[in-house]
Amino acid sequence: MTALRTYQTAGILLGLAGGLVISFDVPVIRAAGADPWLLMVARGLVPLPIYILFWRYMGRFHDTPRNPFADITWVQVGIIYGLSQICFTASVFNTSTANLVFILAFNPLLAALLSWWMIGERPKPSTWIAIAATIAGVAIIVGGGLQAGTWFGDFFALVTAVTLALALTLSRKSGADMSLAPGLGGAILTAFALPMAVLHYTPPQSWAWLAVNGALLVPIAAVCLAMAPRFIPAPQAAIFYLLETVLAPVWVWWFFGETMTRETMIGGAIVLAAITGHALWKLRRPGPRIEEIEAVA
Repeated sequence: MTALRTYQTAGILLGLAGGLVISFDVPVIRAAGADPWLLMVARGLVPLPIYILFWRYMGRFHDTPRNPFADITWVQVGIIYGLSQICFTASVFNTSTANLVFILAFNPLLAALLSWWMIGERPKPSTWIAIAATIAGVAIIVGGGLQAGTWFGDFFALVTAVTLALALTLSRKSGADMSLAPGLGGAILTAFALPMAVLHYTPPQSWAWLAVNGALLVPIAAVCLAMAPRFIPAPQAAIFYLLETVLAPVWVWWFFGETMTRETMIGGAIVLAAITGHALWKLRRPGPRIEEIEAVA
């Protein structure tokens, strides 16, 4: 029982840490004031040396093999993370923020369905309840800003949610350490954005905040959230991504003085209550060992 709780606790703490760190993404991006293409390059290129150093010299903290490219699943997950980031960028440019946030809120639901289909890991009723509550909370937050006629951007937002859910599910199915796979995704993102960044280069308002985003927020959040499915089911890990939707407006209000709407506060309270309640419930009722998941797969 102690080992089971240790697995469950590790996954929840990793998801919580990753969700909290990435929630600072929006205010730091605003403080950096970078061109979108330059921002993408920074988010993809700057973390790469950090991933490499972590892989090469801190083996005691991860189980990534010496040659991760020999693991086909690791490569697949890395490529999927890269595609997810590219599709996210396309959706940002072609749909409203409200539409994007609302569609991405279906990530846990998609992860639950993929896990059920690909792994045979049927989500518990508590997970379905938490997913429904988080979707409802996000709907309250963005309901007034939803727009029609943005099908192109909405499509890429949906692909973003699907690819992210797929990456988490494949990570869960493998039972392996996928914490450094986002580094491959970052390389793919860099290759995609670098030509446009060079062509339309504009210096950012703050190189320091841009460096903080690329060197700290992105790698820390990515490693934690990518590692979480090793210890908890994919839909549980996906739920922690929604912390950014809830907490980013709080940090923007705190740092920039922007007023939060009543809908943001109500919806955010629902999402936070769902995430907190679900995490506490799972800590009381731990899930199966990694070995048992692999046996099912």
